Amino acid sequence: MKRREFIINSALVVGGSALLSGCGKREIKKFENQVVRRKFMDIDTPLIALGCMRLPMRDNKIDMVELDKMVEYAMAHGANYFDTAYMYVEGKSENAIGEVLKKYPRESFILADKCPAYLVKSKEDSRKLCMEQLKRCQVEYFDNYMVHNINKNTISNYRDNDMYGELLKLKKEGKIKHLGFSFHGDLDMLKSVIKEHKWDFCQLQINYLDWEVVNAKAMYEVAKEAGVPVIVMEPLRGGALCNLPEKAAEQLKKDCPDDTQASFGLRWVASKERVFTILSGMSNFKQLKENIDTFVNYKQMTEEEEKTAHEIAQIIQSQGAINCTACKYCMEVCPRGINIPAIFGSYNQYMAFEGNGAMKNYTLLNSYNALDEAERADKCINCGLCSKNCPQNLDIPKLLKEVDTTFKKIEQEMKR
Repeated sequence: MKRREFIINSALVVGGSALLSGCGKREIKKFENQVVRRKFMDIDTPLIALGCMRLPMRDNKIDMVELDKMVEYAMAHGANYFDTAYMYVEGKSENAIGEVLKKYPRESFILADKCPAYLVKSKEDSRKLCMEQLKRCQVEYFDNYMVHNINKNTISNYRDNDMYGELLKLKKEGKIKHLGFSFHGDLDMLKSVIKEHKWDFCQLQINYLDWEVVNAKAMYEVAKEAGVPVIVMEPLRGGALCNLPEKAAEQLKKDCPDDTQASFGLRWVASKERVFTILSGMSNFKQLKENIDTFVNYKQMTEEEEKTAHEIAQIIQSQGAINCTACKYCMEVCPRGINIPAIFGSYNQYMAFEGNGAMKNYTLLNSYNALDEAERADKCINCGLCSKNCPQNLDIPKLLKEVDTTFKKIEQEMKR
């Protein structure tokens, strides 16, 4: 066998359906069943996209083999939209997705990234950060680029340093094709920001629970009225809508037996006409396949299913759960390294558990005791930095104290 034939055959073994072309790019094997697409702006976009905030991990590192497998499967089914950001996965997401995507022709995928507003202290910073991100992702341009996480703490950075104007220059230079923003502020701020400039799109947190509890409906309507297309983030609320309380899960199974908890949540978001793609953080191949199957076999949400979503949201609210999406923005500024999302996740599981008292208590104790001592709620010094960085505007120190009180009370009870 000639050396060139050996290299190509070896590539086929390693890459599965990957075929190396003469220019070293991977040829995409297209399956007959493709995800549904919507066209907004000038791009034809898959309705489901791979959000790169939660990537597959192994030994506390991004599992590049699993990620490569996930991207290949997504591309083969037409799910060719990938969304990353400067700080995702402790600053490693951009490099990882860039390393995988460089195997494909640039025109075959849609890549979105975001300029971290909290790091912009001068007009020059927006350009510097964007150029750095292009290098990290190993591309010449971003299809979609955003002012990242506009909120009460970053609004002055965005405005005082004319981030829009600086990024618009990059758009004119071809480094950015479409310019938008992601948002975690209040309703009045959104109304102001969306009217300030001519935006190509905006990225909002929308799911059937937030539709009722944190003004997601009103924010969607603001974007709709302004004629600005919407990308959805947190459609499953950081995984919370894939781990429904027992009563809510039973309701869904009764009303929608053909849906999984994830597929129901994604279909609900897709029913909004101004949404042109939905970002879902997928941590493994199984999650990716389930999400792609949802949009290969896409079914429009019915009025009855809308009622079911409302009923489930009411059940969740009645459980007293903490409104945390596990975005980890709080941990970026916590001086003590407290694992706030894990603590709230443990508490929410405890609140959702509908079994007998002992088993319910063990649910909290087991997950809470799995945390390192230094990461627990009682290490909070009440500095309040976490609350200032929280997209959900939670009073985190107060909630940590409540969880710690509950934990210690249960711990004492279990010792009796």
